[in-house]
Amino acid sequence: MTTETTTAADTMTVEELRTQTRLLAGELPGTLRRITLKAGGISVDVEWETAPATAPAPTPAAAPAGAQPAPAPPAAAPADPDRPAGLVQVTAPLVGTFYQATSPGGEPFVQVGDIVEPGHQLAIIEAMKLLNSITADVRGRVHAVHPQDGEVVEYAQPLFDLVPVD
Repeated sequence: MTTETTTAADTMTVEELRTQTRLLAGELPGTLRRITLKAGGISVDVEWETAPATAPAPTPAAAPAGAQPAPAPPAAAPADPDRPAGLVQVTAPLVGTFYQATSPGGEPFVQVGDIVEPGHQLAIIEAMKLLNSITADVRGRVHAVHPQDGEVVEYAQPLFDLVPVD
């Protein structure tokens, strides 16, 4: 009987943690990058990209008992005068090796100045012998390619800057 009661109490704690985390994620400024939940000892780890300086301050969510508060986001960097308005950044969805072409020395998928459509392949990231296509989400002009061909990239590392075009 004690085991069933403990399991029900643990489930209630996990559900409460999940609910509070969803509330917190909805109130974060900027783009959510990662959330880690742990039931034993209750822990929440949240990572997000900073919002522009004009974004309203978030309303703090009530945290479950024993939960550590999420760290405050870092201050927004000053605006770069060379950065085009509405720039869309394509980031790495996983850790791996960045390739700009299908084979070494081959023609790159895209170059700075090219116009790409949604779904257009921009690059490949190889991870654990699997090739993962990196594609554009918007129609735009390639403004910058950040990593070098064959360079190891980290999760959420900027890969391309696209300037949306109509």
